[in-house]
Amino acid sequence: MTGLELRELRKTYRSRGRPSVDAVRGIDLNLRSGELLGLLGPSGCGKSTTLRMIAGLEPVTGGDILVGGASVVDRPAQQRNIGVAFENYALYPPLSVAENLAFGLKARRKAARGDVDRKVKEIAERVGLTGLLGARPAGLSSGQKQRVSLARALIREPDVLLLDEPLSHLDAAQRDSTRRELKRIQKDLGHTTILVTHDQEEALSLADRIAVMKDGVIQQLGTPYEIYDSPADVFVADFVGEPAITLLPGLADDGHARLSDTVRVALPVPVDEGREVVVGIRPEDVRLTAEGGLPARVVAHEPLLESGLATLALDGVERHLVVLTDPEVRLAHDERVRVTADPRHTHVFDAETGASLR
Repeated sequence: MTGLELRELRKTYRSRGRPSVDAVRGIDLNLRSGELLGLLGPSGCGKSTTLRMIAGLEPVTGGDILVGGASVVDRPAQQRNIGVAFENYALYPPLSVAENLAFGLKARRKAARGDVDRKVKEIAERVGLTGLLGARPAGLSSGQKQRVSLARALIREPDVLLLDEPLSHLDAAQRDSTRRELKRIQKDLGHTTILVTHDQEEALSLADRIAVMKDGVIQQLGTPYEIYDSPADVFVADFVGEPAITLLPGLADDGHARLSDTVRVALPVPVDEGREVVVGIRPEDVRLTAEGGLPARVVAHEPLLESGLATLALDGVERHLVVLTDPEVRLAHDERVRVTADPRHTHVFDAETGASLR
């Protein structure tokens, strides 16, 4: 197994008569051998450009890419031994599944005919394609096409595996089953893997670590628990979490954040008096209470069977507070309730920079 390292990796697009665009602005990453890293961020943040540079499909403006400690930045794609499973599958329609899997090996003349057939059967068994080797892509479901794309990347026994939005075209049921299979296969084979995705659930459930990107820069790198429980800034806190975190602007006042004339929330850390802050409270960290807490008015309540989602208006606070409720709770529109939030699970950010103050 082989590790992957990115050193100050940069990509700038230049076009005559137009301003240059810095798509990737100095990324440093070090993946341990066998690690699965999720590259997570919104569209246009630079994550797919990063993947394409690693694969050799996009020239690098600056920095270095090392596989197993050796630089590959000047090698063409075919000499990097990096497997890629693309978002759009990129299968050859006239070829059967077996022929799609064997195509790369035959094109590179890396194995004898008997070895190619053996490898096709082995990888097909690994990813559950044994009964489909004679089928053509047009007759396959989206989930089956995705497995063929993954198997084609794996059959070359790559040093590094790159997955570009692998589940984006699947429906909810297929995503769940394919996600579990993908995690099993990656752990069984032990490939150093980068998963590019905008889907936080995908990244949180699959990745050993996650790099959250915005505007070509990594905002935070950490385990799924670190990213979720200790977001580095407002962007990470808002991007990761479903239902989304509630972000409430306020002023630091004697160990609390004053959200309005009558609403104050206890802060988890000391903050200078009068400092403008943003308080972040996740829906699962708010509790309805019979007494004490903050008074609120129910704006809406959505029963979701396994839980409920209440939207509450706090007195004098412009933004609404979202609360995850127990499944048996029923709330009426305009009903008055009281809520409390545990300061240990409350996040606080600087209003100007967005950085966490915890």
